Amino acid sequence: MRDFDEILGIEFVSLTGSLLAGFLLALIIGDLRLLPGLLVLLPGFLEMSGDISGSLAARLSSGLFLRAVEPRWSFRQSYLRGNLAAALALGLFVSCALGIVAWAVTLLLGGLNQPVLIAVALLAGLLANIVEIPLTVAGVFWLFKRGHDPNNVIGPLVTTMGDVVSIVALAVALAVLL
Repeated sequence: MRDFDEILGIEFVSLTGSLLAGFLLALIIGDLRLLPGLLVLLPGFLEMSGDISGSLAARLSSGLFLRAVEPRWSFRQSYLRGNLAAALALGLFVSCALGIVAWAVTLLLGGLNQPVLIAVALLAGLLANIVEIPLTVAGVFWLFKRGHDPNNVIGPLVTTMGDVVSIVALAVALAVLL
């Protein structure tokens, strides 16, 4: 019953966060018209954030239960350090790949040469990961210390957080680069 209560509560939080993400996306819709290739970039970019944070959370949660990592911030823990580096590198690599794909599709199908899509994807990916990765780690550690199973709670939470943070990061990247 406890697991059900944890999962039900976080699903309501996830639903509310998803509504917030949709509202934020509606606010930047004008920027999407300025750079049509963002419509190609956006679905993959939003999916990337939750996937990377979700897999990081799952690895950390498993590491906590296996006692491979302590629930505290310490870069002396090679397990934590390695997972942080992997998540950041993966986020930058996938952001670059998404930017290249969005640029190529826009060029090939729309005849628009918008190489700024690559820079937007990289900057937004960097900003999003700088925010999401520490929040994910802190969330997993906080839940574990309070006796909750992070595997029950953190998935919907980081997915929703990833959507909100990614849209804000995309808006900031657009403001900086356009």
